[in-house]
Parts: sequence; structure tokens; C-alpha cells
Amino acid sequence: MFLSTVETAYILLSILLLIISYFIGSIPFGIIVGKLACDKDIRYYGSKNIGSTNAIRVLGKKIGFIVFFLDVFKGMVIIIIVKTLRLTNVCTLPIEDLWFGLAAILGHSFSIFLDFKGGKAVATSLGVVLLICPLAGLLCLVAFVIVLYSTGYVSLASTFATLTVLITAWILYFVGIPNIDINDGLYIISKTSLTTCIIISLVSVLIIVKHIKNYKRLLNGTENSFKKNKAKA
Repeated sequence: MFLSTVETAYILLSILLLIISYFIGSIPFGIIVGKLACDKDIRYYGSKNIGSTNAIRVLGKKIGFIVFFLDVFKGMVIIIIVKTLRLTNVCTLPIEDLWFGLAAILGHSFSIFLDFKGGKAVATSLGVVLLICPLAGLLCLVAFVIVLYSTGYVSLASTFATLTVLITAWILYFVGIPNIDINDGLYIISKTSLTTCIIISLVSVLIIVKHIKNYKRLLNGTENSFKKNKAKA
């Protein structure tokens, strides 16, 4: 069976947006903002990671939070465009929105601009989850703040936040309300798709693997802690 011209156009548009999302995700805002604002390449300071946690430590809270919000937005931008196209009845693409978010996450973790190296994708994943599964995104923020406040360890807070998203997504797959429109007030507890749950599971594994060195430092008592740093200061 041959595809119609419209179907072919939608497939090509989907491929184009996936590529664009990957390139947007690949933008190392931690490096760019650090150099522009503080003349520092954060790859040579602190944990040497390009993410917002190291940016906050090295560049300060104000600049670091700018990096954080930019990294979050990387995961949201193409999904916002796709949702807008659908809600305005311009077109409905043949793949789920989460695939565009996954492209951005992979871009951040394996940036084409950094020889396919990158960050741990926690902030970028948050941006994706807030749009794809809002309840999981909100709960993971709560989990992150509670664990960070009580322990001071960002790595531990990120892990609990990741697990919160994973568990929430699977719970909504089994008990969420199906076929809820985004304009409906109950959208926050809408049923997640199996594809969404599988991709969230894979991204969760990626985030946890990216934190293995942090877990080793936690066991050795050498992991960076905002509480310890504040006490020393």
C-alpha cells in the first residue's frame, strides 16, 4: 500500500523535527553560558560535568539556574511545537510526542558538539516529563526537593526523582483515565501509553547509569553535598 502525499509529508516532518530536537538537546548551555557570563569552561571545574548542578557550583546560583532552565527548555521546545500543530488542527504527526523529547535527551547526553559526550540529562528529562506526563513531573520535583533538602546530595535527589517518574508513569498506565484531552482538567491523571512507559524506563536506566560514579562516591563518603559545602563556608 502506497502512502499518500500528506502521510509522506507528515513522516518527513517527523524525521526533520526529531533531528532538530536532537541538535537542540546537543547545545551545551552549561559551557556556553559559563563562557559568556563568567569566562569559565565548566568542563575544567568542579565535577567537570556540563549540567546545571556543576554550573550552580562553579558559576553561582543565578547563572547556574539559567543553565538549568535552558536545559529544561531543550526537552520541551519541539514537543510544544508538535502539540501546538495538533491543537490548532494544522497536522497530527504519526509518532508520539515523547519521541521528540527522547531525541533531545539523547542530544544532551551524547552531544554532537562534544564528540558525543554530555551531561546526565536530568534537567532535560524533566522538561520532557512535565509535558508528557505532568503528574510524574510534578511529583518528581517534590521528591527532588525533599531528598535534596534532607541530604544535600543532588545525585541522590536526582535518583529519587527519576524513580518517582518511572513509578508514576507505570501506575498511570494501569489506573490512569484513558482518552483524556489536553484541555480537560483531568489530563494530569490521564493514562500513559505503553510506549511512554517503556521509553521512560529506558531513560531512567540511562540516568542511573550516568550516576554510577556518584553512587561510588556516596559509598566512599566523598560525594559533593550542598550541606557540607554550606557548613564549610
